[in-house]
Order: sequence, then structure tokens, then C-alpha cells
Amino acid sequence: MKKNTIKAFTLVEMLIVIVIIGILIASLMPRMQTAQGRARDVARKNDLSQIQTAIITSQQDKRSWPGMKWTAFEGDKTDASEDGMKVSLIKDLLTQAWMTQVPMDPNKSNKFYWLWNSQITEWNYGYLVTTRNSVPKGWFILMAKTEVEWSSNWVVCADSTTPDDGDKVKEKWWIAAGTDLKEIKTCTSFEKGTCKIENQVCTYSDTSQLRYILMY
Repeated sequence: MKKNTIKAFTLVEMLIVIVIIGILIASLMPRMQTAQGRARDVARKNDLSQIQTAIITSQQDKRSWPGMKWTAFEGDKTDASEDGMKVSLIKDLLTQAWMTQVPMDPNKSNKFYWLWNSQITEWNYGYLVTTRNSVPKGWFILMAKTEVEWSSNWVVCADSTTPDDGDKVKEKWWIAAGTDLKEIKTCTSFEKGTCKIENQVCTYSDTSQLRYILMY
């Protein structure tokens, strides 16, 4: 009488298959994360374009930039917005302009430093009224924290400390209310290394330093 035999994987073979699957997943994860980061960055750039249009519309209606007399992060009506502000502080003025809803960062936990002592939090983008061609408070800039260099055009080289290289270097690396936008040249290429901006080449040591800025 012939015995029916069923061929099956041994425990060792099963473990080998599991290890191979794990290696494949581990190798694909960075690519998936990069693709997701790119998609979020595209959304961020589109968001800033919409916000820019609403800010211009509001300025044309009110004859002043929205939030121009609001201190960054404070909410008191002074004229000292030196470090930029969260876009949510001007959302009422933007919705009055034409926006039904002010877009927020696609990553709800996203937060970043605009300058060395001010942080954009609560799912926000950054906004600053500044100088251009020596005309004070005639222009503005928007900023988002990006995830991949492919969609970035700026870096912020320090988060909570002032650089030791002096004010001249600081002015090149950071954008404050007194910065003339005609001096700002966005980055055309990126490298890994010690964070700096030189000849429109952005060098960064960590992706947390990547930014996208939109100037008007």
C-alpha cells in the first residue's frame, strides 16, 4: 500500500523566506518614504502659492499686508514682527480675501525653526513681511519645512542657537524682517556636509534644515 506524502517547507526554509522578505521590505522603505515626502512637499508648495495669492488679494483690499502689525506668536498688536509668524495668525484676513479654508502642513506634527529663536508650530507655515529694494514692509516671504532636497530651495543652518561666525554670515543664512529680499538668492543645488549657503549651493547635515521659501 502506497503512503501519501505531502511535501512541506521545513522550519529552516520558512525562516529563510521570512528573512528575505524582511530584507526586501527594509530596502524598499526608504524609497517609499522619499516618495511620500515628495508628495507632501508638492502639496506644501501648492499651499504656499494659494496663501500667497490670498495675501496679495488681502493687501489690495486693506491697503496693508495682513498681520503686519502683529508680533510673531504673541497676538498683541505691536509693530515688531522680527522673526516671522504662523500663517494661522492671519487666517481670518485670508478667508475674508477669498480662501474658504487656509491650508495647513500635510504633516500635522510638523514644526520648524524660522530663525534661531522662533519656532513655527501647530501644523503651520511661516509668514514674514519684510523689505525689498530698500522699501520696508513692501514685500513678504512664506516658508515651509520640506522633507527632500528635490523640492527645497533653502536651508536654515541652526535652530536654537546664534551662529558664532558673526552677523554677516547670519544675514546670509537667515531671513529676518530687516533682510532685503533682493539679497536673497535661493539655492540651485544641494550637498551633504556642514550646513551653509554659498554661491546658491545649500549644504545641509540633516533633512530638518531643508526649507522651501516663496518670496513676493
